[in-house]
Formats: sequence, structure tokens, C-alpha cells
Amino acid sequence: MTLLHVEGLQAGYGSAKVLFDVGFSIKAGEAASLMGRNGMGKSTTVKAIMGLLKPEAGKVAFKGVDVTAAPPYRVAQAGIGLVPEGRQIFPTLTVEENLRAIAISRGKWNLELVYNFFPRLSERSGNLGSQLSGGEQQMLAIGRALMTNPSLLILDEATEGLAPLIGAEIWAKLAELKAEGEAILVIDKNIDALSKLVDHHTILEKGRVVWAGSAAELQGDPDVIDRHLHL
Repeated sequence: MTLLHVEGLQAGYGSAKVLFDVGFSIKAGEAASLMGRNGMGKSTTVKAIMGLLKPEAGKVAFKGVDVTAAPPYRVAQAGIGLVPEGRQIFPTLTVEENLRAIAISRGKWNLELVYNFFPRLSERSGNLGSQLSGGEQQMLAIGRALMTNPSLLILDEATEGLAPLIGAEIWAKLAELKAEGEAILVIDKNIDALSKLVDHHTILEKGRVVWAGSAAELQGDPDVIDRHLHL
């Protein structure tokens, strides 16, 4: 079953066009990546999917329903959970208040399961968001998205700015989610970690899809990595 289908997506900011006919699909249970150097349109694609930016053309469908330009709350209600770039947790709310604030009572995820998944959040449940480390804030951002019981989890810059050990812990947790059948779309620069997690990659350059294929195909083609991903 195809969960997310993006086709011919065009979007930008005012007169500055950023996306040109971007398209890809994610099936139930799959993990996929959206890759590319900085400024190539990855976050803009996520914003267009989530209804945070109105596309100029193209289509976004989720579970067969057209959600192109639907307001963000409708996209979330449809079953897409976002872990945004920069985490964007509520700094003046406690960990527990952050988790409860946008909880949707459907599916399996609840406060107890999130605490079991991230024990550190349980230990910090009474701490304000501003009192957490960067790694703990990322755990909270993921936990908050899980509290919406999404069918698809999108992570924009999943491990940006995190210490290697904490980043490895996040990757391990994403692997657990995938093993449990969660569909995931990840934006990150860690090619090795992504290749161990995802089923297929889509690479953007200057707002266009320049390569798409499996993790094995990408690892077997270093020229693609050099041309489109290395600085």
C-alpha cells in the first residue's frame, strides 16, 4: 500500500522558485530518505507535504487522499507526524506537557509507551523543555510526534548537531520503529547511517530529483555520492 505519493511538486517563496517537479512515493512499512546538500529543497519539500507551504503545482496524496495544500492540522490528522528541523519543542512546558499537548488518542502510542521507548524522557518528565540537552530535546520531538500515532513519521535533519553517541542512539531507535512497521521519511547527511536504515533514497539538487534508487544501489555508485552529496 502506498502511503505517501508526491508528484510534480513545485513550490517556492514569493518569486523565488525552489522545487521543480519533485516526486517520490513511500509504502507502508518502508523507510526512505530525502538527501542532498544544504539549500537543495529538502526542507521545502517537507513544508509542502505538511501544508506549511502551499505548492504552486503538483500533488501530495496520503493513503490515496489528496492533501495538497491542506492545512497542517488536517495533514497531521491524516496520519503524518513531523519531527521538525530544530526540534521546536515548547521550551516553557515540561516534558510531559509537551507530550500531552498534541496527543491523538488513536493507535498504540501513549505516554507510557513513549516513556518506555525513551526512558530518559521519563526521568526528565517534570523538566522544562528548555532544561533538556540537545539529544533529550530530539528524543522529546520524536516522542511528541509518536503521540499523534502517525502512519508516517517524517524527521527533518534527524541528528543535526547531536554528539555521535547520541546520534547513534537516535538511529538505533529509528531502526526499532522500522522493525515495528513504522513508515519513516528521514532527512539527514549521515549516508552510512541512512543506508543501514532506509529502503530507498531520493536525492535533490537545486530543487529537482537527480537520482533515486535503493540503499544498495547508492552504496554501489560512489560517483553519485561524490557528485550530489559531498561538499
